[in-house]
Amino acid sequence: MLCPSVSAEPSQAQFRLDGAGVAVEGGQLAEEAGLDEIFDVRLGRPPQAATGALSGTVLTIGFERGGQRVVLFIDGTESTLDRVSGLLFRRLLDGTEAAACHPATIGGRVTERRFDIGELRVTPGRIGCTGIRQPLNVELETVVGVSRAEKELLGRQEPSVHLRYVRQGVVVGVDLSLNPPRKLNLLGRYLRRRYGRLRRELRELDPPAPVVRTLTRLYTHGGRTESRSVLAQESADPATFLEELIENDLVTLDGGEVRLDMLGWVLVAERAVGVDGSDS
Repeated sequence: MLCPSVSAEPSQAQFRLDGAGVAVEGGQLAEEAGLDEIFDVRLGRPPQAATGALSGTVLTIGFERGGQRVVLFIDGTESTLDRVSGLLFRRLLDGTEAAACHPATIGGRVTERRFDIGELRVTPGRIGCTGIRQPLNVELETVVGVSRAEKELLGRQEPSVHLRYVRQGVVVGVDLSLNPPRKLNLLGRYLRRRYGRLRRELRELDPPAPVVRTLTRLYTHGGRTESRSVLAQESADPATFLEELIENDLVTLDGGEVRLDMLGWVLVAERAVGVDGSDS
């Protein structure tokens, strides 16, 4: 079901995605947009303009046509829309010229690394950059932070995305700037697909201070430890405390080691202050 932004009523239509762009056709609706015309892709709840006609998960595609902006709201099963949006993001972003500073931070500490010019690479489950001194190849499962920033590039301030991910027990940061800059919005949305779900889970969990302190100590051990003393500092009953952390997907128990789970990594990256002598 597709609903143009100028109409309150949805209509049945066939949706097609290929290497050239997207197209819909059916009933009174016929539109197509090339990849270079698409400026926004969003997967989530229906926008306010379509809440009366659509419910559940909706894929929103915004594109430019004749100097105007057109919006398509696409309703369907969540798994199908997730697969379609992932493919669309990859086709829009892969091969884009990128300026990358990697690593920009290590454990919260700023490095002296400068920007290199390369190409953005987006494949299923991964994002990276080739053509730079230290190639970037990040599993999306390890992303624990995404934010917008202004960075100095070629003598001027340019918009960029600051991405943080976990590498060998440390949170590493990378700054990415794209050409054309309008693709930064798409990159931010793509990176937040899974990370955004983890943030929502964390807000619902609202972990108390003892949990935050415990996970921060675990981070200082490289995200894993065999010593239960890390837990004993915040609880008189470490065994029960550990069970609660596991049940809330904050840590895992693997081969006798207590390890930060990805939700725990996000908590440390967003809330812990003073890790490695700096704000994370």
